[in-house]
This record gives sequence, C-alpha cells and structure tokens, in this order.
Amino acid sequence: MNTTFSGKITVSHHACDEAVKDFRVNRKLADEWIRSNLRKAKFIANIVSDELKPRRLFGFQRIAFILEPDNDHVITVHPRNHSVNDLKRKIETIAFRELRKAERLESVTERKHRLAKAELNVEIAQLHLKMERARKESTKLACLARINAINEYFAQLDTEFTRIIKDKAALAKSIVAYV
Repeated sequence: MNTTFSGKITVSHHACDEAVKDFRVNRKLADEWIRSNLRKAKFIANIVSDELKPRRLFGFQRIAFILEPDNDHVITVHPRNHSVNDLKRKIETIAFRELRKAERLESVTERKHRLAKAELNVEIAQLHLKMERARKESTKLACLARINAINEYFAQLDTEFTRIIKDKAALAKSIVAYV
C-alpha cells in the first residue's frame, strides 16, 4: 500500500471539528494540521466503518486518520490512547522483555568492566613498582607507556558503559508510550 500522498489531500468539516475538539487545534489551522500530520502518518490497514463502509486507517503519534478507500479524503480524526487489552498486554510483554535484556546487559557489562579494571589496576601497581626499581630510562618509559595504554582502555570501557546505560534509559522512557 502506498503511504505517501502525491495528490491533494482533502479534509472533511467533521475531521476539522474533531481536530478542534479532541486535539485543541485552532479552527483556522485544523485543515492544514490534519494534512501535515497525515503526511507523517503510517498506513495501518484497510478497515470498515461502523456502517461497514470500506475505509483506510493511518496513524501518527496516537492520532488515527480515517480516509476514503479510493481517494485522499480525510473523513475523521480521533485520538487513540487505548488499545484492545490483549494487544496491550502483548506489547507490554515485548517492551518489558526488551527492558530486562537491556538491564541484564548493563549488569553483565558493569561486572565485566569492574573485574577487568581490578585486574588491570593490579598490573598498574606492578608497573609502578617496576618503575621504582628500574634503573634504565627505557624500562621506565615502557612501563609508563603501558600505564597510559591501560588508562586509555579504562576510558573506552567507561564510554561503552555510558552508551549502554543511556540506551537503557532511552528504552525505558520509550516504554511509557505503551503502558
């Protein structure tokens, strides 16, 4: 199904009235507001009205757009803040499963990084001791280079962990749209 609108989109008076009533759109701007949001909408399905007339359903940001089946005429718009309970449960299950995966990844990564840092901190301590005992400048420089490399690796681990916790936070915030 083609979801882009190449021709002119017309809007019924009823759709404008509904936009004003349900979405608090300025009446003078309602027609353009509907067209603008419809262009961003995604085709959902071919449906039937309560009178069993064929219609096309589009959705964007919890706005349902009902159009004629054969032309780009918007019959009505309405908010969709609720869904069928069975579908809602399934979507919540999937969303929270993804959140649990993100939480496990955060937990596993945090432990893995903590262990790696602990082992490398032991190596840094040994390198500092080696530097204190060393007489050759080349040995001291080699130890210092290894310490710097380890510190850079620590920064990489911190960057990776920061990305993981930010991704989890974004996912958690997105779940709000589904509960």
